[in-house]
Amino acid sequence: MSDLAFDALVIGARVAGSTLAALLGDAGHRVLLIDQASFPSPTLSTHFFRGARMVAVLDRLKVLDQVLALGPPPLRRQYVYGGGSGEPVVEPPQEPGDADFSLSVRRESFDHLLVRRAVRSGSVELLERTRATALLWEDGRVVGARLATPNGEREVRARIVVGADGRHSFVARAVAAPVEEQAPPTRAVYHQYVRDFPGPGGGQADGAEFSLLGDEVAYVFPSDDGVTCVALSVNQETFAWIRTARTERFRERLSRHAGLASRFAGAIPEGKLLGCGPEPNYVHVPVGPGWALVGDAGLHQDPWSGRGMDAAGLHATFLAEALLEWLGGGASESEALATYHARRNQEGLETYRATVALGRDLSVLTEG
Repeated sequence: MSDLAFDALVIGARVAGSTLAALLGDAGHRVLLIDQASFPSPTLSTHFFRGARMVAVLDRLKVLDQVLALGPPPLRRQYVYGGGSGEPVVEPPQEPGDADFSLSVRRESFDHLLVRRAVRSGSVELLERTRATALLWEDGRVVGARLATPNGEREVRARIVVGADGRHSFVARAVAAPVEEQAPPTRAVYHQYVRDFPGPGGGQADGAEFSLLGDEVAYVFPSDDGVTCVALSVNQETFAWIRTARTERFRERLSRHAGLASRFAGAIPEGKLLGCGPEPNYVHVPVGPGWALVGDAGLHQDPWSGRGMDAAGLHATFLAEALLEWLGGGASESEALATYHARRNQEGLETYRATVALGRDLSVLTEG
């Protein structure tokens, strides 16, 4: 079965993919949005994002009120514990933007909301439990993809195929996307959801918390529905030690962070301890004839700096603006994609390089 052409086939329907599809669909362009998952469904993520970045994207999509209705407290400050101290330094939120707050929302509810927003325009078709098995090529350019759907195989043609399919991107592999920069993995992250985790003064939580101790950082992200995400970024040596007795050793490691320890010990765990081992850092060339990459498919950096969701949302808006210029006749495809590439790098490379460099040994953050 072969379809008439879509304006865009977006492979991956989480933060980057749904944001891109929504913006293209709002302009009346026909988009097919696919994902291997069905929604709502979780994905491994510590889900912290900033006012000037992902919060601003939500405002642009006119879904910020819906996100706030899920119950995440606006994080209007942050608490930083240096050297494992029990007393925090209180600071303004990072990059607060016009909203003047950061947010943390679990991905199961957050991604579902964005998927619903994407299809709201009526120009976006969603296929869940669907994956791309091959790209279609003509004269050296991508012109579509072969899909495995719950109802069988389907060939789809599109003016542009976008890989928003994460750090193990099928699209990036299929187009042999060149690597601009890369660095080996250095860190791992574990996180536990808990309830009844009060703010630093014992009252309602109103800020993210960061506790720096040697080459590790512990995080507290008050999230939606009264749940708090407590996370720990560690080096590979500590990762190997923790993984042999995950729950016990995670708790043991958290107990060294004096500002968080008693509150974590008194909180009620919700679900099991989650973790992600070390993953490579890379920057792909994100464009080529008939294809583009966005989110982790194009640029992945260790999650210790908490930049993944911000980059995914913001870079999706850059790609949407470039594609709208091309699809509207204001620029050629190559001009539009080159503009996206340049904007992605201008916004993302400095943060990527700092994340990689500091991630080799976080003790420099407290020793400097």
